[in-house]
Amino acid sequence: MIVQKFGGIAMRNAASREVCIQHIKEGIAKYNSVLVVVSAMGRIGDPYSTDTLIHLTDAFQLSPESKDVAAICGELLASSVLTAECLKQQIPCQLAYGVQAGIYTDDNFGNASIIKTSRDTIEELLQQVPCVIVPGFQGITTDHRFTTLGRGGSDFTAILLAEMFHASAVEFYKDVPGVMSSDPKSSSDARKLSNVSYSHLQHLCEVASHPLIQKKAVDLAAKHQIPLHIRPFGSTEEGTWITAANH
Repeated sequence: MIVQKFGGIAMRNAASREVCIQHIKEGIAKYNSVLVVVSAMGRIGDPYSTDTLIHLTDAFQLSPESKDVAAICGELLASSVLTAECLKQQIPCQLAYGVQAGIYTDDNFGNASIIKTSRDTIEELLQQVPCVIVPGFQGITTDHRFTTLGRGGSDFTAILLAEMFHASAVEFYKDVPGVMSSDPKSSSDARKLSNVSYSHLQHLCEVASHPLIQKKAVDLAAKHQIPLHIRPFGSTEEGTWITAANH
């Protein structure tokens, strides 16, 4: 099986979600089973983005738990919309959220830490359908209160699920060809790197203002030696593979 992660730009509108669905079809054809993790739809300013939701009221500063409940709505909407659109295209799939996702955390709202995981529900669903769609960025306490996993937490969700289910790899679909040798905005010689190490990507996460993948997520992938594939969204081309060492 494989895990596919789609970010806010990929989920933004019906046309971009159609591209997501094509990637899901390709993943099912190649790997038989696909776990899909999604971010909220769009970025700041878009109506259902996380940044938009958490700025609905200044009062959220007084209630971290309320802020987390508002924040998770973006991913819940995105995952429910994508599930329905996959079913419309005859892709057998199932949505798994909250307790069903099996990601249990402490009650540090806004940046919760994992305390335990459970494969049970998703494993049962994968025996029935080839695709399970999970909202990223969120966990649940043992007394069933929603939490969030920090900025970029959907990346962490994808890699955590890959570790839980021994996935072959995690595919991250981005609006770039892959990891570049230098910043294309400032260098005409920038080229896509076919392979980089976890340590190289960890370094890039530390120095970049907008890292390709959440640093905590890359640390988890390195710890469990989970191959990552940063791929260009809307293309069948290979992107950049991240493994223990450069090839």
